[in-house]
Amino acid sequence: MWIILIIVTGAALGVMSAAAVTDVDFLNSAVGSVITPLQRAAGSLGAVGDLFDRLAKAGAYKAENEELREQVARLEQESVNIESYRNENERLRSLLEMKDLRQGPEYTGANVIGRDSGDWYETLTIDKGTSSGVGVNSVVVVPEGLVGSVIEAGADYAKVKAVTDVESSVGAICGRTNDIGLVEGKSGLTPEGRCALNYLDKNARIIEGDVIETSGTGGIFPKGIAIGRVTSIHEGSDGLTLECEIETAADPDKVTEVLVSVKE
Repeated sequence: MWIILIIVTGAALGVMSAAAVTDVDFLNSAVGSVITPLQRAAGSLGAVGDLFDRLAKAGAYKAENEELREQVARLEQESVNIESYRNENERLRSLLEMKDLRQGPEYTGANVIGRDSGDWYETLTIDKGTSSGVGVNSVVVVPEGLVGSVIEAGADYAKVKAVTDVESSVGAICGRTNDIGLVEGKSGLTPEGRCALNYLDKNARIIEGDVIETSGTGGIFPKGIAIGRVTSIHEGSDGLTLECEIETAADPDKVTEVLVSVKE
């Protein structure tokens, strides 16, 4: 810029000197010839300055952008955590309400800590055992309905056979019609969270959509626990009975907290 100022000053002095001996048109032409290149140079220098200024600001914008991204990520994670806590709170509240209202045996809460499933078997492991009063044949439920029963118990754990397991057998009744049968696990249905309702009278009035509950027979499961809903009905292989497919009320693959009955 100093060089430009010196050139401008010198040019101005030269123009002033020429003014005394030169006509006006020549003077205007001379001034234009000197000033125009200088204006272009000054404009170029200004553009370069603007470029450096934008580059400097770009670094600041990038840092601010990264900071905002981090803040958004933290807020999104906090939102996920809040939703998770809310869902867990609702599940626990439902379990407590179920525990308070259910008639029959006493229940204690437990967490599912393991699963083992296949085409024909379905077992869960929970974190309560004999030290908490849990034993073989303890009933395991969630607010939606029956999960299964305990088949093995240690001091601080228990294994639960789900109602979808092929070795599971639960006395059942349709509350709408009082038709009775036996809910059993069936190979092929287990992975889909379904089971079969067998040994229904051929004249049973049961229809698709009917809710099936525990009948209270057999000495293990109290009466009135929801097992599932009828999805299809067909004639039994013996030609004398009806068979149904049941979509279980509680999906063993998804439960995380349960209530398990305590032995007296």
